Amino acid sequence: MKGTFSQTLQLGLRSLLLQRLRTGLAALGIFIGTTTVIWLVAMGEGVSYQAREQIKNLGATNIIVRSVKPNQSSKSNEGSPEDDRVVKYGLLRDD
Repeated sequence: MKGTFSQTLQLGLRSLLLQRLRTGLAALGIFIGTTTVIWLVAMGEGVSYQAREQIKNLGATNIIVRSVKPNQSSKSNEGSPEDDRVVKYGLLRDD
């Protein structure tokens, strides 16, 4: 068993030494691939952290205002006829 393993190891090392360019390119590909995966995971974590911080900074002090158009029956009859064409409702600049 020990002889078979050492023969396999010697054959592998000899093959690597005979084909140095292929060995170097394979090692470079493994290095670049591993680096890329680590970089992509780190970027994803950074973006996720930044999004969580932005949501956290919004806080619970926000007020959501939804305007609802008033019914036609609640409209007052005072004012000029030009006021009847424009319905003012919701949050205005003065508010």
